[in-house]
Order: sequence, then structure tokens, then C-alpha cells
Amino acid sequence: MLAAFAALAIRVVTEGRSALATGDDWMTRGKPAEAIRAFEASARWYLPLAPHVDDAYGRLRALTKSEDPRLALAAWRSIRNAARATRTLWTPHTDDLAAADEAIAKLATADPEGAPIGDPAAGVDAAGRQAWHQARLSRDSRPSHGAAALAALGIVLWIGGALLLARRGVSDAGALVRRPALVAAAAIVVGLVCWAAGLYNA
Repeated sequence: MLAAFAALAIRVVTEGRSALATGDDWMTRGKPAEAIRAFEASARWYLPLAPHVDDAYGRLRALTKSEDPRLALAAWRSIRNAARATRTLWTPHTDDLAAADEAIAKLATADPEGAPIGDPAAGVDAAGRQAWHQARLSRDSRPSHGAAALAALGIVLWIGGALLLARRGVSDAGALVRRPALVAAAAIVVGLVCWAAGLYNA
């Protein structure tokens, strides 16, 4: 098990460093848009304390200061994408994510192609449009931790009940063994209920 985790960690770091180097190469060739994509890929190869992750975010933050608003917007969006893609029970680089949401809302408001002028939910002035963008960006489409945990518990109970039924709930002669069979059936039913409830409330 430890060997498998070590191999996975080595691959994550190797791929992250490779993507970072690719981004640096694109920058030396004067291709910042391609570099942004490579830096985002590097940040997505997330491992706690891996140096390439912070380096990738640093390069993206530098590109958000571009005088080209579209390039700056692309860099902010890559920061946001990377931070949201690497969320689990916690969100790495929460400050970067919050800064990206705020900056994207401002830049999108100033962009005549991105500002939802005329949308009833957006308002007619710049402040209203920015608030509209900010609200959309702050939405969290992931299931809640409680719903995810409930669904995961349901799967564990379901599988555990099935294993119990197969191993102890049936005798060698093929007859049901009452007590373990009932326990297994209860675990399967409760597991299915928990799984369905978790998905419904996701």
C-alpha cells in the first residue's frame, strides 16, 4: 500500500514539474496563452507541500498583471479552475480562489461581451452586473460534505452487507443462515437508503 502511494506521489510531482517546465518554455517563446494552460495543468497536479504547485500559482498570478485584459482574465480563470479542481474535504489555495472570483467578476463586468446587460437578475449598472457575476462565481456545485459522506457510508454498508451475506449468510448446503442473513439484509437496505439519500441531497 505504501509503495502504491509513493509511486502515485512520484508521478504527481513528475507530471507537475513537467507541466511547469512546459509553461516556462512557452513563455520564453512568447506564447503566454499556451503558458497559462500549462501552468494550470501543473497546479492541477496537486500534492500537499509539492513545490511545483506554489510555483505554478505564482506564475499565473504574475500573468494576471498583464496589460492585456483578456490574458489577465485567462490567468485568473486558470487559477480558479485549478483551485476548484483540486478540492477534496478542503480547498487548497483558498485565498487565490477568492481573489480569482473577485477579479473575474470585475473583468467580466468591464467586458462588453461578458457583461449580462439587460439580464433582469444583473441590474442595469456596473455594480449590479459585478454582483451578478460574483454570485455566479461563488456558487459551489459540489455535493455537500454531509451528502457525500452519507452516500459513501451507504456504499460501504451495501458492499459490507453483500459480503456478509455471501460469507456467513448462506450455509455450505445453500440454505440461509437466519441471523447473519438478517443482519446482512438490514445492512444492504440501510446502505441503499443512505446512498440514495446522499445522492438526492447532493
